[in-house]
Amino acid sequence: MDLDDYLSRLSENKRLSEVKKKIIRELWNRDEFPMEWVASERLLQVTEQKYFDRRARELRDENGADIESLNSSGNHVWRLKSQEISSGNTRAYLPSQEKEKLFLRQEYKCQICGKQTEPGARGLQADHKIPLIRGGSNALDNWQSICNECNVAKRRACQGCEDACSECVWAFPEKTGMLVCIPVPSELVQKLRDFSLHHKQRLWIELARILD
Repeated sequence: MDLDDYLSRLSENKRLSEVKKKIIRELWNRDEFPMEWVASERLLQVTEQKYFDRRARELRDENGADIESLNSSGNHVWRLKSQEISSGNTRAYLPSQEKEKLFLRQEYKCQICGKQTEPGARGLQADHKIPLIRGGSNALDNWQSICNECNVAKRRACQGCEDACSECVWAFPEKTGMLVCIPVPSELVQKLRDFSLHHKQRLWIELARILD
């Protein structure tokens, strides 16, 4: 399969925007899979879109592209793992009225850290508790209100995670307890990362990732 065939197959699940095509063309960077890793900085440069990462996740979740991402030494990278294309799970966004009901029911508080804030791109947001890529649905009971900071941290924590979502603090803070965020020196973050990589302990790997 060549790149044009791949793009055509991806568009069968959902039409590809020009930005998504640019992302795929940049990720399709060798003659065999898995492809080489591409840094976020490069995708930002190619797409000229601040929220290119959202389009990349839509390519994975909705179009079915086998895209994976991770943080490598503090740098966020992406790649096409294989040419397999899944059926995709179309991302839905809560209608304004339903979103307002969600925020009101949860007292305009982030369910992760407890901060009370106004809705908006940099404020309170509606979030899938269990991500679509992990089998989550667009049903109302799979939505929660979280602040922008926790939304970004949750997204990073989910990358490459294979633990059960049902026991995750990011998905079900009402069961596991809220997170308390405190400033952590960058030197400590690096020590935690080095320790986790050396000892292969999942707890430390997750802690280092969250604090990053």
